[in-house]
Amino acid sequence: MKKTGAIIWLPLTVFFFISTAFISFQSSHNNNLVPEEGFAIPDDVNQILETSCFGCHNVESSSDKAKKKLLIDQLSELSKAKLVGKLGDIGEVIEENEMPPEKFLAKYPDKALTSDEAKRLKDWAEEAVNELIK
Repeated sequence: MKKTGAIIWLPLTVFFFISTAFISFQSSHNNNLVPEEGFAIPDDVNQILETSCFGCHNVESSSDKAKKKLLIDQLSELSKAKLVGKLGDIGEVIEENEMPPEKFLAKYPDKALTSDEAKRLKDWAEEAVNELIK
């Protein structure tokens, strides 16, 4: 009877110890997963995004391809690592003049980014990345 009790209690004790350690590890590292103070987009940047980007890059968009690449309305829900990646992508497509796409601009020329707007978006994305990785 004593051997059976030890056989049952030993695995339960080990399981409890591992579970407690895992929960403790997750709790202590969650601060690194989500931006500490949330993620806020400055008003001037938000205005640019709303004018030239949000129409395609939001959860209500009909463009599955655009939604898969970026959901502006869900940036604040991303982990730090994913947010850094998305911001890097934003800076890259702006620098390479890939967004908004030419096909879209042919239909909606008023959505084109000015050089100042493109610079502001790129600078914002880089600054935000630098703040997140501090």
